[in-house]
Amino acid sequence: MSSAAAPAGTDPSQAPKSHRKIVIAVDASPHSERALRWYLVNFHRPGDSLFLYHAVELPSVPILGAGEAFHKDQLHELIKEKHEEIKVLTSKFEQIIKEENISAIFHARDGEAPGHSIVHYAREKEADCIVIGSRGQGKIRRTILGSVSDYVIHHAKLPVIVVPPLH
Repeated sequence: MSSAAAPAGTDPSQAPKSHRKIVIAVDASPHSERALRWYLVNFHRPGDSLFLYHAVELPSVPILGAGEAFHKDQLHELIKEKHEEIKVLTSKFEQIIKEENISAIFHARDGEAPGHSIVHYAREKEADCIVIGSRGQGKIRRTILGSVSDYVIHHAKLPVIVVPPLH
């Protein structure tokens, strides 16, 4: 029995179960673009349902001290900048997908740490696999600062492909 891929413009999460659901974590770094391109060349199959997911990191609001004020206009401007960044990111990845003549759903969400957000989104979409780029941080830096890809590997409970940086 064969089944067709979800038509362009429809939600790939509604695709028949025989097709793989792939979440690719994207951001403005060259690492996520490399991960998408790696997927397209090495892992993509016709009929895959592809979800490009961006975990938005909103800037933290500074703690107010004596004589300081954080104006709502400043917060509004920060949020406006994030929305513009998302538009640019969406356009960039939509162009790559269009060049490959495949369809994907782009989704951005804020409010959680990026690793947690990616894992949560993949579970929500009942993904079969997550593809994520790695920045290639050294062991000490990764230990101190943490790593989104490390978090995803240890918490996703599904296969995760980490595309390493070029050396």
